[in-house]
Amino acid sequence: MDEHRDEKFPSPAVDRDPLRDRGSLVEEYEHPTTHQMRIVGQRRTDAEAKLERQQREAREKLPE
Repeated sequence: MDEHRDEKFPSPAVDRDPLRDRGSLVEEYEHPTTHQMRIVGQRRTDAEAKLERQQREAREKLPE
């Protein structure tokens, strides 16, 4: 039974690179496409506009 155990369960001490195991997932974040960069830029612009609007509304509500 011990003979077959080694074949089914490789040793956890085997050198593995966790980044290599994730493969394309890592590449997706390291090298975004132009389309992905545009989406991120648009989301950032929208978030900044929303924050500015919220700050302006909060300043208007402050009692003087």
